Amino acid sequence: MNADSRELWRLVEPYHQLSYRSPEATAAYASIGLDRPEHQYFGSRLAALGPVSARVAVSVLYGFAPAYVARAVPSVWEAATPAAVSSARFAGAAATLRRVLGDHFGASGVAEAARLASVAAQSADLAGRPMAAAHADLDWPDEPAMVLWHACTILREHRGDAHWAATSGAGIDPVECHVLHAADGAMPGELLQRVSGWDDTEWSAATDRLIQRGLVERGGVEPGALALSAAGHEVKLHIERSTDRASAQPLAVLGTDGTRQVLDTMRPLVQQVVDSGVVATWRLREELWRDIPPE
Repeated sequence: MNADSRELWRLVEPYHQLSYRSPEATAAYASIGLDRPEHQYFGSRLAALGPVSARVAVSVLYGFAPAYVARAVPSVWEAATPAAVSSARFAGAAATLRRVLGDHFGASGVAEAARLASVAAQSADLAGRPMAAAHADLDWPDEPAMVLWHACTILREHRGDAHWAATSGAGIDPVECHVLHAADGAMPGELLQRVSGWDDTEWSAATDRLIQRGLVERGGVEPGALALSAAGHEVKLHIERSTDRASAQPLAVLGTDGTRQVLDTMRPLVQQVVDSGVVATWRLREELWRDIPPE
């Protein structure tokens, strides 16, 4: 994957993410009876799939603890229908973008970037990609900034589906993947454990498994700190490269010129989104997108 494509994937994530945590998004979910944060997050991620069970939710989301998911699914569908949750998600995203982007919301360049991104999203191969397929089935919005947001959601879920397939294929389970990220220094372990819902026993057992396999090792200044071993680093590279290969097809449709045109438009938009604080963890997560060595 070339540098332009990897940068575009990096920009897709925060633009898509703003529908989860912004004041406008949480207000939209609350207006339909979703007051609990886990109902809002899991409902918004899963609504496109319909009223799925906790088992299906755990399967498609991969990295979350089953007990944590079960706190929200299937009870979220008793509070609001999937269709109502999807409508609230779109409304919250639109209100957030109008506030954060201001005059850029309707800027002329956004329309062309939205057109190109939608071409990429609608050309994506959806075989084996349930989350991307579900979001691709939703109706497209009308405003260019929202078309771009919806395209980013489809593309993000397309890559996410590919990433979890690559992770599983590398023999890394849903809790071990977070321990590996922590050992890599990508994000603090305490934060990763908290947002993914794994308890201390599960996290500790995953750590021990990875140590026994020679993928992580204890060390560093802080007590109990972890670091990737050389073998663990190779596993991480393998997963990232496999993900890149499996998610390259939609962006290849754009070609070099199309990709750069979308990039040129999205850079200032995403900077406004990040600077607004509506995706507060993104400044940490950017480290996940650092350049990886070529094969």
